[in-house]
Amino acid sequence: MKLRVGVVGAGNISPIYLNAPTKFSTLEVTAISDLDLDRARSRATEFGVARAVPLDELLAADDVDVVLNLTVPAAHADVTLAALEAGRHVYVEKPSPPTSTRAAACSRSQPSGP
Repeated sequence: MKLRVGVVGAGNISPIYLNAPTKFSTLEVTAISDLDLDRARSRATEFGVARAVPLDELLAADDVDVVLNLTVPAAHADVTLAALEAGRHVYVEKPSPPTSTRAAACSRSQPSGP
C-alpha cells in the first residue's frame, strides 16, 4: 500500500521532496498545488506528478492521504488547518505558525476524516 501525498508549495525546496518516491517505494505524489499554478504545473511535469491543481481541489481529492505543507511559514497555519478540516493528515517541517494562538489551533486539530 502506498501513502498518497499531495504537495502544497512548488518553490525551491520542493524538488527534494518530489524526488522522495524514487527513494521510498511506499510514497506516491498524486497532486501538487501552489499559489502560482503555472509553477505547480512545471513541477508536475518535471517530476511526473499526475496533476497540478488549486489547493481546494487537492484537499478534496480522493487520492490524497497526507498533505505535505511546503508553504512559507506565514501560510503554514492556514494550509495546515484547511488540510486537517478536509480530513487529511499533514506533514510540515518549517517553524510553527507565527503566533501562539495559531500554533495552538494546529496542535489541537486532527483530521476530521477516517
